[in-house]
Formats: sequence, C-alpha cells, structure tokens
Amino acid sequence: MSRSKKPRVVSFRVSEEEWLAIEKAASKIGDTPHEWGRMASLEKLRMQDGLNSNERILFAQVARTQYLVGIGFQMLADDKLTTEEWKKLRTFAKEEIDVITERALADFQSRTKGEARKVA
Repeated sequence: MSRSKKPRVVSFRVSEEEWLAIEKAASKIGDTPHEWGRMASLEKLRMQDGLNSNERILFAQVARTQYLVGIGFQMLADDKLTTEEWKKLRTFAKEEIDVITERALADFQSRTKGEARKVA
C-alpha cells in the first residue's frame, strides 16, 4: 500500500505518564503511538460541536424526547392535546430532528457560556 504524500508535521510534547497512556491505548488497537495520535487528532477535527458521531446521535434523541415531553405536557395542561395534534408533533420531531438538535445545542452552549461568565 502506498502512502499518500503528507507534507506537514504536527509535533507536541507529553509527560512520561501521558506517553505511557498513549502507548497503552495504541497497543489495544494494534497501532503505534504515532498512528494513534494521528487518528485521535483527526477524529477530534471531524467532531461537530465537540461531539463525536455517536454522542451527536444520542444528543439528538435526548433533545427530541425533551421537545416532545415539554410540548406534550404543556398541551395537556392547557387541555389542547388531541390525537391529531400529537401525531403532528411526533411527525415534526421526526422530520426536523436536526432543527430541534441545533436549537437544543445552541441553548445549552449559551447557558454554559453564561454560567462560565458568572463564575469568573
């Protein structure tokens, strides 16, 4: 197998303890520490909003559930929840999961940034 040309080098220093942990993690999957480090860096680069793909799927499902529970209970409390309205909500939540996820993520990020400012 030929190697593709990679003209750039990324280099950084780690402590002995960190190096041993990297070696251990790399050996578990049959990689060298350098291959493992490359893979870890590129994986981090591909993350959206600090979430890997599995975490993003899980976050989307939780956001969708939160959306349905919140609106569903509010409509029940207002005595406005009908079978037809519930079907519409479920369809919207299924078809527009990306919209719900992005709004929930933006809301979460704005609250955590606001909390960080209050603490500082």
